[in-house]
Amino acid sequence: MRDVREDFPILQRRIGDRPVVYLDSAATSLKPQGVIDAVSGFYTQSTANIHRAIHRFAEEATEQFEDSRRVLARMLNAEAHEIVFTRGTTESINLVRSCFPGLERTLTTAVEHHSNLLPWGFGAGGRIVAVDSGGTVDMAAFEAALAPGVDLVAVSHVSNVLGTIQPLEELIAMAHAAGALVLVDAAQSAPHMPLDVRSLDVDFLACSAHKMLGPGGVGCLYAKAELLERMRPWFLGGNMVDQVHLDGYSLQALPHRLEAGTPAIEAVIGWGAALRYLAGLGLEEVQAHDQALVRYGRERLAAIDAVRVAGPEDPARVCSTLPFHVEGLEAHGVARMLNNRANIMVRSGFHCAQPLHESLNLTPTVRASFYVYNTEQDVDALAETLEAIVAFL
Repeated sequence: MRDVREDFPILQRRIGDRPVVYLDSAATSLKPQGVIDAVSGFYTQSTANIHRAIHRFAEEATEQFEDSRRVLARMLNAEAHEIVFTRGTTESINLVRSCFPGLERTLTTAVEHHSNLLPWGFGAGGRIVAVDSGGTVDMAAFEAALAPGVDLVAVSHVSNVLGTIQPLEELIAMAHAAGALVLVDAAQSAPHMPLDVRSLDVDFLACSAHKMLGPGGVGCLYAKAELLERMRPWFLGGNMVDQVHLDGYSLQALPHRLEAGTPAIEAVIGWGAALRYLAGLGLEEVQAHDQALVRYGRERLAAIDAVRVAGPEDPARVCSTLPFHVEGLEAHGVARMLNNRANIMVRSGFHCAQPLHESLNLTPTVRASFYVYNTEQDVDALAETLEAIVAFL
Protein backbone atom coordinates (compact mmCIF):
# COMPACT_ATOMS: atom_id res chain seq x y z
CA MET A 1 0.00 0.00 0.00
CA ARG A 2 1.28 3.48 -0.82
CA ASP A 3 2.57 5.80 1.92
CA VAL A 4 -0.42 7.91 2.95
CA ARG A 5 1.02 9.84 5.88
CA GLU A 6 1.10 13.09 3.93
CA ASP A 7 -2.69 12.86 3.57
CA PHE A 8 -3.15 13.31 7.34
CA PRO A 9 -2.38 16.87 8.45
CA ILE A 10 -2.28 16.05 12.17
CA LEU A 11 0.77 13.86 11.61
CA GLN A 12 2.70 16.99 10.69
CA ARG A 13 2.30 18.21 14.25
CA ARG A 14 5.33 18.11 16.52
CA ILE A 15 5.26 18.13 20.30
CA GLY A 16 8.46 19.28 21.94
CA ASP A 17 10.19 19.21 18.54
CA ARG A 18 9.37 15.53 18.11
CA PRO A 19 6.84 13.90 15.77
CA VAL A 20 3.83 12.08 17.14
CA VAL A 21 3.33 8.31 16.89
CA TYR A 22 -0.41 7.69 16.91
CA LEU A 23 -1.24 4.11 17.90
CA ASP A 24 -4.80 4.53 19.14
CA SER A 25 -6.88 4.01 16.00
CA ALA A 26 -9.06 1.34 17.61
CA ALA A 27 -10.44 4.17 19.74
CA THR A 28 -10.72 6.69 16.90
CA SER A 29 -8.90 7.20 13.63
CA LEU A 30 -7.13 10.23 12.25
CA LYS A 31 -8.76 12.14 9.39
CA PRO A 32 -7.30 12.67 5.90
CA GLN A 33 -7.39 16.07 4.25
CA GLY A 34 -10.17 15.01 1.90
CA VAL A 35 -12.51 14.37 4.83
CA ILE A 36 -11.62 17.69 6.41
CA ASP A 37 -12.27 19.41 3.08
CA ALA A 38 -15.64 17.69 2.69
CA VAL A 39 -16.83 18.87 6.11
CA SER A 40 -15.45 22.35 5.56
CA GLY A 41 -17.03 22.45 2.09
CA PHE A 42 -20.46 21.82 3.57
CA TYR A 43 -20.02 24.79 5.89
CA THR A 44 -18.62 27.11 3.26
CA GLN A 45 -20.55 26.06 0.15
CA SER A 46 -23.89 24.42 0.89
CA THR A 47 -24.98 24.69 4.51
CA ALA A 48 -28.65 23.72 4.70
CA ASN A 49 -30.98 21.18 6.20
CA ILE A 50 -31.79 18.15 4.08
CA HIS A 51 -34.91 16.47 2.65
CA ARG A 52 -37.02 19.58 3.17
CA ALA A 53 -36.37 22.79 1.27
CA ILE A 54 -36.13 23.02 -2.52
CA HIS A 55 -33.52 25.79 -2.73
CA ARG A 56 -30.05 25.20 -4.18
CA PHE A 57 -28.18 24.76 -0.91
CA ALA A 58 -30.70 22.23 0.41
CA GLU A 59 -30.66 20.22 -2.80
CA GLU A 60 -26.85 20.11 -2.82
CA ALA A 61 -26.68 19.09 0.84
CA THR A 62 -29.33 16.39 0.36
CA GLU A 63 -27.54 14.95 -2.65
CA GLN A 64 -24.20 14.81 -0.80
CA PHE A 65 -25.87 13.23 2.24
CA GLU A 66 -27.64 10.56 0.22
CA ASP A 67 -24.54 9.91 -1.88
CA SER A 68 -22.74 8.93 1.33
CA ARG A 69 -25.51 6.41 1.99
CA ARG A 70 -25.07 4.98 -1.51
CA VAL A 71 -21.29 4.74 -1.13
CA LEU A 72 -21.63 2.93 2.19
CA ALA A 73 -24.25 0.57 0.75
CA ARG A 74 -21.93 -0.34 -2.13
CA MET A 75 -19.06 -0.98 0.29
CA LEU A 76 -21.21 -3.38 2.33
CA ASN A 77 -22.97 -4.87 -0.74
CA ALA A 78 -26.31 -3.64 0.61
CA GLU A 79 -29.17 -1.61 -0.79
CA ALA A 80 -29.25 2.09 0.09
CA HIS A 81 -32.63 1.79 1.82
CA GLU A 82 -31.12 -0.84 4.14
CA ILE A 83 -28.71 1.73 5.62
CA VAL A 84 -29.98 3.73 8.60
CA PHE A 85 -27.75 6.54 9.80
CA THR A 86 -27.30 6.76 13.58
CA ARG A 87 -24.95 8.45 16.00
CA GLY A 88 -22.65 5.43 16.00
CA THR A 89 -22.32 1.72 16.71
CA THR A 90 -23.71 2.05 20.23
CA GLU A 91 -26.89 3.74 19.05
CA SER A 92 -27.28 1.26 16.21
CA ILE A 93 -27.18 -1.68 18.62
CA ASN A 94 -29.61 0.00 20.99
CA LEU A 95 -31.89 0.82 18.06
CA VAL A 96 -32.32 -2.90 17.44
CA ARG A 97 -32.67 -3.59 21.16
CA SER A 98 -35.41 -0.99 21.56
CA CYS A 99 -37.26 -1.18 18.24
CA PHE A 100 -37.24 -4.75 17.00
CA PRO A 101 -40.08 -6.79 18.50
CA GLY A 102 -39.79 -10.15 20.19
CA LEU A 103 -36.17 -10.15 21.37
CA GLU A 104 -36.77 -11.93 24.66
CA ARG A 105 -33.97 -14.54 24.51
CA THR A 106 -30.61 -13.14 23.48
CA LEU A 107 -27.07 -14.49 23.35
CA THR A 108 -23.78 -12.61 23.34
CA THR A 109 -20.17 -13.37 24.29
CA ALA A 110 -17.62 -12.47 26.93
CA VAL A 111 -15.37 -10.77 24.35
CA GLU A 112 -17.81 -7.95 23.62
CA HIS A 113 -17.34 -4.22 24.03
CA HIS A 114 -19.71 -2.94 26.70
CA SER A 115 -21.89 -1.47 23.93
CA ASN A 116 -22.69 -4.96 22.67
CA LEU A 117 -22.77 -6.61 26.10
CA LEU A 118 -24.92 -4.36 28.27
CA PRO A 119 -27.96 -4.30 25.93
CA TRP A 120 -28.04 -8.11 25.64
CA GLY A 121 -26.19 -9.87 28.44
CA PHE A 122 -28.06 -8.57 31.46
CA GLY A 123 -31.67 -9.09 32.32
CA ALA A 124 -34.24 -11.77 31.57
CA GLY A 125 -33.29 -14.07 28.75
CA GLY A 126 -29.73 -12.82 28.28
CA ARG A 127 -26.92 -15.38 28.06
CA ILE A 128 -23.15 -14.80 27.75
CA VAL A 129 -20.88 -17.37 26.10
CA ALA A 130 -17.26 -17.80 27.18
CA VAL A 131 -14.22 -17.31 24.96
CA ASP A 132 -10.83 -19.03 24.98
CA SER A 133 -7.54 -17.45 26.03
CA GLY A 134 -7.12 -15.92 22.57
CA GLY A 135 -10.58 -14.34 22.62
CA THR A 136 -12.27 -16.76 20.20
CA VAL A 137 -15.81 -17.83 20.97
CA ASP A 138 -16.06 -21.29 22.52
CA MET A 139 -17.99 -22.97 19.71
CA ALA A 140 -19.18 -25.92 21.81
CA ALA A 141 -20.53 -23.57 24.46
CA PHE A 142 -22.06 -21.39 21.74
CA GLU A 143 -23.88 -24.34 20.20
CA ALA A 144 -25.11 -25.51 23.61
CA ALA A 145 -26.39 -22.01 24.46
CA LEU A 146 -28.38 -21.94 21.21
CA ALA A 147 -30.17 -25.19 21.99
CA PRO A 148 -32.84 -23.86 24.41
CA GLY A 149 -33.94 -21.35 21.78
CA VAL A 150 -32.53 -17.87 21.11
CA ASP A 151 -34.13 -14.93 19.31
CA LEU A 152 -30.94 -13.00 18.54
CA VAL A 153 -27.18 -13.52 18.71
CA ALA A 154 -25.08 -10.37 19.12
CA VAL A 155 -21.36 -10.80 18.42
CA SER A 156 -18.42 -8.58 17.56
CA HIS A 157 -16.58 -9.47 14.38
CA VAL A 158 -13.27 -8.27 15.86
CA SER A 159 -12.39 -7.83 19.52
CA ASN A 160 -11.54 -4.23 20.32
CA VAL A 161 -9.03 -5.45 22.94
CA LEU A 162 -7.33 -8.54 21.52
CA GLY A 163 -8.04 -7.94 17.84
CA THR A 164 -9.35 -11.51 17.55
CA ILE A 165 -11.24 -12.15 14.31
CA GLN A 166 -14.21 -14.37 15.08
CA PRO A 167 -15.24 -17.21 12.71
CA LEU A 168 -18.22 -15.13 11.69
CA GLU A 169 -19.50 -17.29 8.84
CA GLU A 170 -19.64 -20.34 11.11
CA LEU A 171 -21.29 -18.45 13.96
CA ILE A 172 -23.95 -16.99 11.66
CA ALA A 173 -24.70 -20.36 10.08
CA MET A 174 -25.08 -22.00 13.50
CA ALA A 175 -27.31 -19.21 14.77
CA HIS A 176 -29.56 -19.29 11.71
CA ALA A 177 -29.83 -23.07 11.90
CA ALA A 178 -31.11 -22.62 15.45
CA GLY A 179 -33.65 -20.02 14.31
CA ALA A 180 -31.85 -16.97 15.70
CA LEU A 181 -31.21 -13.63 14.04
CA VAL A 182 -27.64 -12.28 14.14
CA LEU A 183 -26.38 -8.78 14.93
CA VAL A 184 -22.71 -8.10 14.14
CA ASP A 185 -20.77 -5.34 15.86
CA ALA A 186 -18.42 -4.37 13.03
CA ALA A 187 -16.95 -1.28 14.68
CA GLN A 188 -13.47 -2.82 14.59
CA SER A 189 -13.73 -4.76 11.34
CA ALA A 190 -15.44 -2.36 8.91
CA PRO A 191 -12.44 0.02 8.89
CA HIS A 192 -9.92 -2.73 8.18
CA MET A 193 -11.36 -5.38 5.87
CA PRO A 194 -13.95 -5.95 3.15
CA LEU A 195 -17.43 -6.82 4.40
CA ASP A 196 -20.22 -8.31 2.32
CA VAL A 197 -23.51 -8.48 4.20
CA ARG A 198 -25.09 -10.60 1.47
CA SER A 199 -22.34 -13.21 1.49
CA LEU A 200 -22.26 -13.29 5.30
CA ASP A 201 -26.07 -13.42 5.41
CA VAL A 202 -25.97 -11.14 8.43
CA ASP A 203 -29.29 -9.77 9.67
CA PHE A 204 -28.05 -6.60 11.43
CA LEU A 205 -24.65 -4.91 11.29
CA ALA A 206 -23.43 -1.80 13.10
CA CYS A 207 -20.36 0.38 12.56
CA SER A 208 -19.07 3.91 13.19
CA ALA A 209 -17.56 6.58 10.94
CA HIS A 210 -14.96 7.86 13.40
CA LYS A 211 -13.08 4.55 13.40
CA MET A 212 -12.84 4.51 9.59
CA LEU A 213 -11.29 7.93 8.88
CA GLY A 214 -14.62 9.78 9.14
CA PRO A 215 -15.99 12.36 11.57
CA GLY A 216 -17.43 11.59 14.98
CA GLY A 217 -21.10 11.46 15.82
CA VAL A 218 -22.33 9.24 12.99
CA GLY A 219 -22.60 5.54 12.31
CA CYS A 220 -24.98 3.17 10.66
CA LEU A 221 -27.26 0.25 11.19
CA TYR A 222 -27.52 -2.12 8.25
CA ALA A 223 -30.45 -4.51 8.36
CA LYS A 224 -32.24 -6.66 5.84
CA ALA A 225 -35.16 -4.64 4.48
CA GLU A 226 -37.78 -7.07 5.73
CA LEU A 227 -36.37 -6.70 9.25
CA LEU A 228 -36.28 -2.90 9.07
CA GLU A 229 -39.94 -3.00 8.09
CA ARG A 230 -40.69 -4.72 11.40
CA MET A 231 -38.90 -2.11 13.52
CA ARG A 232 -40.94 0.47 15.40
CA PRO A 233 -39.48 4.00 15.12
CA TRP A 234 -37.48 4.87 18.21
CA PHE A 235 -37.87 8.64 17.84
CA LEU A 236 -40.87 10.49 16.47
CA GLY A 237 -40.56 13.90 14.85
CA GLY A 238 -39.59 15.66 11.67
CA ASN A 239 -38.87 13.90 8.38
CA MET A 240 -39.73 10.38 9.53
CA VAL A 241 -43.41 10.90 8.70
CA ASP A 242 -45.11 11.16 5.33
CA GLN A 243 -48.41 12.71 6.45
CA VAL A 244 -49.51 14.07 9.84
CA HIS A 245 -53.11 14.87 10.76
CA LEU A 246 -54.76 15.56 14.06
CA ASP A 247 -56.14 12.04 14.09
CA GLY A 248 -52.93 10.20 13.12
CA TYR A 249 -49.88 10.00 10.88
CA SER A 250 -48.24 7.78 8.26
CA LEU A 251 -44.56 6.84 8.13
CA GLN A 252 -41.98 7.61 5.48
CA ALA A 253 -40.49 4.78 3.47
CA LEU A 254 -37.27 3.13 4.62
CA PRO A 255 -34.80 4.21 5.83
CA HIS A 256 -36.13 7.68 6.65
CA ARG A 257 -38.81 6.48 9.06
CA LEU A 258 -35.98 5.51 11.43
CA GLU A 259 -34.07 8.82 11.07
CA ALA A 260 -36.17 11.39 12.91
CA GLY A 261 -34.94 14.97 13.20
CA THR A 262 -31.97 16.77 11.70
CA PRO A 263 -29.02 14.37 11.40
CA ALA A 264 -25.30 15.12 11.62
CA ILE A 265 -25.29 16.21 7.99
CA GLU A 266 -21.68 17.36 7.79
CA ALA A 267 -20.49 14.17 9.53
CA VAL A 268 -22.34 11.96 7.05
CA ILE A 269 -20.89 13.93 4.15
CA GLY A 270 -17.43 13.60 5.68
CA TRP A 271 -17.97 9.87 6.10
CA GLY A 272 -18.73 9.61 2.41
CA ALA A 273 -15.37 11.20 1.66
CA ALA A 274 -13.67 8.76 4.05
CA LEU A 275 -15.35 5.79 2.40
CA ARG A 276 -14.24 6.92 -1.04
CA TYR A 277 -10.70 7.35 0.30
CA LEU A 278 -10.70 3.80 1.71
CA ALA A 279 -12.14 2.44 -1.53
CA GLY A 280 -9.28 4.11 -3.36
CA LEU A 281 -6.75 2.34 -1.14
CA GLY A 282 -8.60 -0.97 -1.35
CA LEU A 283 -9.76 -2.64 1.84
CA GLU A 284 -7.89 -5.83 0.93
CA GLU A 285 -4.70 -3.76 0.88
CA VAL A 286 -5.66 -2.07 4.15
CA GLN A 287 -6.18 -5.42 5.85
CA ALA A 288 -2.86 -6.80 4.58
CA HIS A 289 -1.04 -3.64 5.73
CA ASP A 290 -2.56 -3.73 9.21
CA GLN A 291 -1.90 -7.44 9.71
CA ALA A 292 1.72 -7.00 8.60
CA LEU A 293 2.15 -4.37 11.31
CA VAL A 294 0.57 -6.67 13.91
CA ARG A 295 2.95 -9.46 12.89
CA TYR A 296 5.96 -7.17 13.04
CA GLY A 297 4.82 -5.67 16.33
CA ARG A 298 4.41 -9.08 17.98
CA GLU A 299 7.91 -10.03 16.89
CA ARG A 300 9.46 -6.82 18.23
CA LEU A 301 7.62 -6.83 21.55
CA ALA A 302 8.11 -10.57 22.16
CA ALA A 303 11.86 -9.95 22.14
CA ILE A 304 11.65 -7.51 25.06
CA ASP A 305 12.08 -8.87 28.56
CA ALA A 306 9.15 -8.11 30.86
CA VAL A 307 6.74 -7.38 27.97
CA ARG A 308 3.92 -9.88 27.54
CA VAL A 309 1.65 -9.70 24.49
CA ALA A 310 -1.97 -10.84 24.90
CA GLY A 311 -4.35 -12.29 22.32
CA PRO A 312 -3.98 -14.93 19.59
CA GLU A 313 -0.43 -15.94 18.78
CA ASP A 314 -1.23 -16.30 15.08
CA PRO A 315 -1.20 -12.78 13.51
CA ALA A 316 -3.54 -14.04 10.77
CA ARG A 317 -6.27 -14.26 13.42
CA VAL A 318 -5.70 -10.67 14.56
CA CYS A 319 -6.94 -7.38 13.15
CA SER A 320 -4.97 -4.21 13.85
CA THR A 321 -4.46 -4.34 17.64
CA LEU A 322 -1.53 -5.28 19.85
CA PRO A 323 -2.41 -5.51 23.58
CA PHE A 324 0.36 -6.07 26.10
CA HIS A 325 1.55 -5.81 29.70
CA VAL A 326 4.87 -4.64 31.12
CA GLU A 327 5.67 -6.69 34.20
CA GLY A 328 5.85 -4.59 37.34
CA LEU A 329 4.00 -1.63 35.84
CA GLU A 330 0.31 -0.84 35.64
CA ALA A 331 -1.13 -0.01 32.24
CA HIS A 332 -1.77 3.70 32.74
CA GLY A 333 1.80 4.18 33.93
CA VAL A 334 3.17 2.56 30.77
CA ALA A 335 0.93 4.66 28.56
CA ARG A 336 2.00 7.82 30.34
CA MET A 337 5.68 6.99 29.96
CA LEU A 338 5.29 6.22 26.27
CA ASN A 339 3.57 9.56 25.80
CA ASN A 340 6.06 11.56 27.85
CA ARG A 341 9.20 9.94 26.47
CA ALA A 342 8.38 9.68 22.76
CA ASN A 343 4.92 11.16 21.95
CA ILE A 344 3.64 7.60 21.48
CA MET A 345 -0.12 7.59 21.94
CA VAL A 346 -1.73 4.32 23.01
CA ARG A 347 -4.79 3.29 25.01
CA SER A 348 -4.63 1.80 28.51
CA GLY A 349 -7.19 0.23 30.82
CA PHE A 350 -10.08 -2.16 30.23
CA HIS A 351 -11.01 -0.59 26.85
CA CYS A 352 -14.73 -0.80 27.65
CA ALA A 353 -14.37 -4.59 27.90
CA GLN A 354 -13.85 -5.25 31.60
CA PRO A 355 -15.63 -8.65 31.64
CA LEU A 356 -13.25 -9.91 28.94
CA HIS A 357 -10.23 -8.96 31.04
CA GLU A 358 -11.72 -10.56 34.13
CA SER A 359 -12.74 -13.77 32.35
CA LEU A 360 -9.17 -14.19 31.04
CA ASN A 361 -7.56 -13.13 34.34
CA LEU A 362 -6.00 -10.10 32.68
CA THR A 363 -5.19 -6.90 34.47
CA PRO A 364 -5.80 -3.68 32.49
CA THR A 365 -3.80 -3.77 29.28
CA VAL A 366 -1.87 -1.34 27.13
CA ARG A 367 -3.22 -1.40 23.57
CA ALA A 368 -1.38 -0.24 20.48
CA SER A 369 -3.61 -0.21 17.41
CA PHE A 370 -2.63 0.34 13.80
CA TYR A 371 -4.18 1.82 10.69
CA VAL A 372 -3.32 2.95 7.18
CA TYR A 373 -1.00 5.78 8.26
CA ASN A 374 1.18 3.65 10.54
CA THR A 375 4.52 2.18 9.49
CA GLU A 376 7.17 -0.21 10.77
CA GLN A 377 9.00 2.87 12.00
CA ASP A 378 6.10 3.51 14.38
CA VAL A 379 6.41 -0.06 15.67
CA ASP A 380 10.17 0.43 16.07
CA ALA A 381 9.57 3.60 18.09
CA LEU A 382 7.17 1.70 20.37
CA ALA A 383 9.57 -1.21 20.85
CA GLU A 384 12.63 0.98 21.43
CA THR A 385 10.82 3.12 23.97
CA LEU A 386 9.56 0.05 25.79
CA GLU A 387 13.11 -1.32 25.84
CA ALA A 388 14.28 1.92 27.42
CA ILE A 389 11.49 1.81 30.01
CA VAL A 390 12.33 -1.79 30.92
CA ALA A 391 16.05 -0.97 31.14
CA PHE A 392 15.29 2.00 33.38
CA LEU A 393 13.28 -0.20 35.72
